[in-house]
Amino acid sequence: MGKTVNSSVNIRLKTGYSVLGIRAASFVGIHVSAALKRCVDYVLWASTFVGKKWDFHCGRGHKRNDTVLLTKLFEVIHFTHEMHLAAQVGVRYAMQNPKSYIHSNIAGFVNVLEVCKNANPRLAIVWASSSSVYGLNTKVPFSEKDRTYQPAILYAATKKAGEEIAHTYNHIYGLSLTGLRFFTVYGPWGRPDMDYFFLLKIS
Repeated sequence: MGKTVNSSVNIRLKTGYSVLGIRAASFVGIHVSAALKRCVDYVLWASTFVGKKWDFHCGRGHKRNDTVLLTKLFEVIHFTHEMHLAAQVGVRYAMQNPKSYIHSNIAGFVNVLEVCKNANPRLAIVWASSSSVYGLNTKVPFSEKDRTYQPAILYAATKKAGEEIAHTYNHIYGLSLTGLRFFTVYGPWGRPDMDYFFLLKIS
């Protein structure tokens, strides 16, 4: 793995930024990847596949445990940032398969943080939380200062757990973590299961 990556990577730093992105195979990931390519020196994406026994895929069919792959990547590439978009998304599916949300949104996130805390040099992490953490909060408009202790759905609970876990890793290990609370994201190449596509079809 190391030789393969070393032979294909030739980073000439101009901006000083190299980014590891996790989950390029997503609506947000596609657009973030395109934007990053215009403003950083190097972007490497590892895509997650929900429901498989392995979590990350990096070209030519490499199938490994996620923490093993990330550790190997950090040995050969000195990333400055990680864009963490890996998650089990959707509200209704959480009622059918709750374990997949725990596996991806909590356990998977912790696996990534465990590797990142040992990276040298330390990289800054930007990760996808969700506006769902506001839960049963009736105050509008929402504020980042609002208390988020009443999640209404399991998906929201896993994202709230992620925020608490991020706080803990920042406090203990000094990891730089920025969580983005996405509201409904839409646009070209959007997820076909979103309500706005459904409403357009029936209108």
